[in-house]
Parts: sequence; C-alpha cells; structure tokens
Amino acid sequence: MKSKLTVMLPWFVFILVFALLMLSDPLMANKFETIGGGVQGSTKIKVEYLKTIAYVASGIFLIAGILAIALHNRNAQTLNYTMWKSSAAMFFILSIGMVAAGYFMS
Repeated sequence: MKSKLTVMLPWFVFILVFALLMLSDPLMANKFETIGGGVQGSTKIKVEYLKTIAYVASGIFLIAGILAIALHNRNAQTLNYTMWKSSAAMFFILSIGMVAAGYFMS
C-alpha cells in the first residue's frame, strides 16, 4: 500500500508549479518586447522581408512538387507511393499561391 506522501507529492508539485506559472506571467508581461517589435525598421523593409519569404517558400513548394512527380513509387512508406498526383498538385497550388502572395504584397 502506498503512503499518502507518495500519492500526494506529485499532485502538490504540479499545483505548486502551475500556481507559480500563473502568478509569474502577469509580473513578467511588461519586461519583454511585444510581438510587433520583432523586425526593426520601416514598413517597407518589413514588406520586403515578407515578399522574400513568400518567393523562397514558393521555390521550396515548387521543388517539392517536382520531387513528388520524379520520385513516385520509390518508397512504400511515403504518401507519394500511392498519392503522388494529389501531393504534386497540392505543392504546385501552394507554390502558385505563394508567388501570388509575394506579387500582391507591393
């Protein structure tokens, strides 16, 4: 039979840690920068970063789509073995969407 200490100690530690997290969060909230301060500079610089990220993601999706076509039926443990057409189509649609997002961000 387990003693009361071995049964209650994990619950006590959990409640103590949970209470400390809940109490310390409001105290530390104003000591750090907010999410909006992550990229320094003007709005134009931030938009350029986002456009670059969109074009790079588009290239990655395009390469993934080409690989889905080129390497289908190579490994039975991947989705491309049976669903390579839909996988390639989704990667190409995502690639087109990211190019469009980068183009319309100006």
